[in-house]
Amino acid sequence: MISVNTAAAVLGIVFAAAVLQRTTGFGFALLAVPLMAFVIPTKSAVIVVFLIGSLTSAWLAFRLAGQADRQAVRRLGAGAVVGAPVGVIVLHLVAATALRFALGVTTSLAAIWIITSSRLRGAEPVSPRPISTFAVGVTSGIINTSLATNGPPLVYELRRCGFRDDKFRGTISVVFVISNLVGLPLLALSGLISTYDLELAGIAVLPCATGIAAGAWIGARMEAAHFLWAVDLLLLLTGALTILKALS
Repeated sequence: MISVNTAAAVLGIVFAAAVLQRTTGFGFALLAVPLMAFVIPTKSAVIVVFLIGSLTSAWLAFRLAGQADRQAVRRLGAGAVVGAPVGVIVLHLVAATALRFALGVTTSLAAIWIITSSRLRGAEPVSPRPISTFAVGVTSGIINTSLATNGPPLVYELRRCGFRDDKFRGTISVVFVISNLVGLPLLALSGLISTYDLELAGIAVLPCATGIAAGAWIGARMEAAHFLWAVDLLLLLTGALTILKALS
């Protein structure tokens, strides 16, 4: 039975996370999982966020499919599919804390590199290489099924290649959908999705949709420079919070 206070807290968190996701293209899990873990069990928080995040990504992918870079989607998506089963194996062999710490450090370094190279050194975007883009996709697939946090490597690859605005949002959202199509069956087959999780996800659909609408309004009024700063700082925040989570 879901209490009124729990439901209200989850709905508010989902709304805020959906606003963030629609505005920048990622960050739903970054905001929602740690906050939701204060009011429901951590496992349920991860599952609920995965379920609702899948709806958010699917909606964004549908609306922005025309803006997505098909070549990047193919390479990153193929890598994510290959990496997903590997992540399940890694989860059983490597401690989650060690994985989280490594992810936090590499994400933080990547964010610092992007910020300094693109602004302080004035570096131009790089031309994506098929093998490196595919490798980034594999990495995202591995950490998607092992840590449920596949955004950072994708953000790094798209930002260093000069993606921005709806091209960034559309591309990363389509890759998220591909990853979720692989990840959800793995979660279901492992018996991790409970009725309680499904009920929470069900009542969170409306605030999720409302948050997407609010995020679209904000995103449409955000200047390109502000968008890039928001993405880069959010990536840096992701790394820092991941390190703190691993050390706590």
